[in-house]
Amino acid sequence: MRTWIRFVGSGAAVLRPRVLESLGRAGIEPECAEGVLAGLGILVFDEVGAMTLDVLRRCRLNASTRVLAVATSERALAEGACWRLLLEGAADVIAWDGSHDAVTEISARLERWDAVDRIIDSAVVQRRLVGRSPSWLPVLRQIVEVATFTDASVLLLGESGTGKEEVARLIHELDRRSHKRDLVTLDCTTVVPELSGSEFFGHERGAFTGAAGIRDGAFAMAHEGTLFLDEMGELPLALQAQLLRVVQEHSYKRVGSNTWQHADFRLVCATNRELSEEVSQGAFRRDFFHRISSWVCRLPPLRERPGVPAATGCEPPGGSGV
Repeated sequence: MRTWIRFVGSGAAVLRPRVLESLGRAGIEPECAEGVLAGLGILVFDEVGAMTLDVLRRCRLNASTRVLAVATSERALAEGACWRLLLEGAADVIAWDGSHDAVTEISARLERWDAVDRIIDSAVVQRRLVGRSPSWLPVLRQIVEVATFTDASVLLLGESGTGKEEVARLIHELDRRSHKRDLVTLDCTTVVPELSGSEFFGHERGAFTGAAGIRDGAFAMAHEGTLFLDEMGELPLALQAQLLRVVQEHSYKRVGSNTWQHADFRLVCATNRELSEEVSQGAFRRDFFHRISSWVCRLPPLRERPGVPAATGCEPPGGSGV
């Protein structure tokens, strides 16, 4: 894992031998860089001044660069300094106190970022979502990390054509559950209100006119797999209330049954609506919104991603080059 390191400020320079020695014991031997900064890097600083911010701004010019900003003291991160660093381009910020825990934290960050970048270069990602444009690469990194290293439910936001379904498929493919089953997709715009219970929960034979046999719904079919609910923002409030228990407790009853069923699934939802605004207006249930949005991913609009095919929302191999 190739890594660079840069020290900014007299206080950081004093700690240079100590920092390098501690990192070396953890198996990290970064190259001390003064010129072009590309790839994974560590920026050690003693204050959030002009020099520190200038380094981050220059790093931001290269979309492939990811910087861990390490403050030499907690005092250097006071008064909102941490947020300034993140806004200027730092991928993460920690304080160095020389302890083993600090070194372990730095090592863990770099190893995770390196693993994410290797996954991005893999065939499974390249055949679905590729590109290196500045607006896209940070989002792709987050998608890969959440999909691979967590089991969080995901809410995908973005305009039509930005690739929400492709992202959902990639999340399912990268999910590391050992006994993972299928991805089940349900377009919420096609759900007829009168049959919504059957679509989601399934039904028993004779539960209603035309129910000639037992039918599994989306939750049963997604058991031990992934359930992708497209256009989630179209669901009426009454149906949101019915779905809340399943999302919350992973238990449900088929229509016409008194027996509780269990479904273990990863939930991915997508919408082109601004659900947070609809929550504030009472058009979407607040409790349901929080249940489906353990992690929210906003896909950049196509106008910010030159060269992206509108049909897929995915960049062509090599990205746009901008």
